[in-house]
Amino acid sequence: MNSSNLSRSSAAAGRAAITGLLLAVGLLLSAPAHALDETKANLRLSVSDDFVHARGAMLVSARYGGAWGARLGFWARESQVEPSKAHYFAGIDHVWTYSKWRAGLGAVWIDETNDLNGTHWDFDVSLGYDLSSRVFVEYRHHSHGRKLGISKDASNDGWNLAGVGLIF
Repeated sequence: MNSSNLSRSSAAAGRAAITGLLLAVGLLLSAPAHALDETKANLRLSVSDDFVHARGAMLVSARYGGAWGARLGFWARESQVEPSKAHYFAGIDHVWTYSKWRAGLGAVWIDETNDLNGTHWDFDVSLGYDLSSRVFVEYRHHSHGRKLGISKDASNDGWNLAGVGLIF
């Protein structure tokens, strides 16, 4: 890896860390009426864009459920970067609702492996905020956890997706 690629990689990791920090601070500073709310069952459709490793890759996804939910999605546009070649995914997750905030943890199966998701099975971590009863924003991260010691020989830059969606 030359110094130019290392510098871009470091800058991308820095942007992802700053985004996560800002979302966490926002969660801590929000003033909820009560701690953990009942997570209502609904359909959430979203469009997300990878802003770190595969800029220009656009993901369309749907999630149905309450605290436990199922998620399906497909890449509507791939970036010009070769590692972004993935077509669709399916997964399950659990979300916790705190006022207008939603934090989730789950697993997704992605049909194609590449430099971003070195395995078919990946973790799915999310943080979202309901702007209104019908509109939300969210950040999602899909990766297989190489930094946690899982599949150390597989590449794993991970998908970092920021998006907006509608609630039905």
